Amino acid sequence: MGYFTVPGKVRFGHTDSAGIIFYPRFFEIQNSMVEDWFEDALEHSFAHFRDKFNLTTPLVDVNTQFLHPCRLGEKLDVKLGVLELGRASLILRVKAVRDGLTCITSRAVLVCSKTDFSGAAPWPDAIRTRMQAYKIDEDET
Repeated sequence: MGYFTVPGKVRFGHTDSAGIIFYPRFFEIQNSMVEDWFEDALEHSFAHFRDKFNLTTPLVDVNTQFLHPCRLGEKLDVKLGVLELGRASLILRVKAVRDGLTCITSRAVLVCSKTDFSGAAPWPDAIRTRMQAYKIDEDET
């Protein structure tokens, strides 16, 4: 299947005084993308994931490159793919693409954690199976 993609645009609230995406706003966009992926593609919203399984998904590492400015009003496709799927961890590629040009690319590591933060837990089987459909190769990034 490849990337989970959500079309969008750079809004005023995303930008700094120069009219380009302010880096902390991209991290908010990225987190919203992960949340949409859980709800729309994995069929388990964050609330359901927490309520049904007593699990959460903290971000434990992120590495992001801002390659090209994304300006106010520009249309962007935000894409999410799975680079690696571990027993209790997940490495994602999230990127913002404008007209085929990758403007921002991020490598994010999430951990499946018990809600009391007493330790990691394996991904539930139903969720793991759906995650595998979004596996991408490193060279696709």
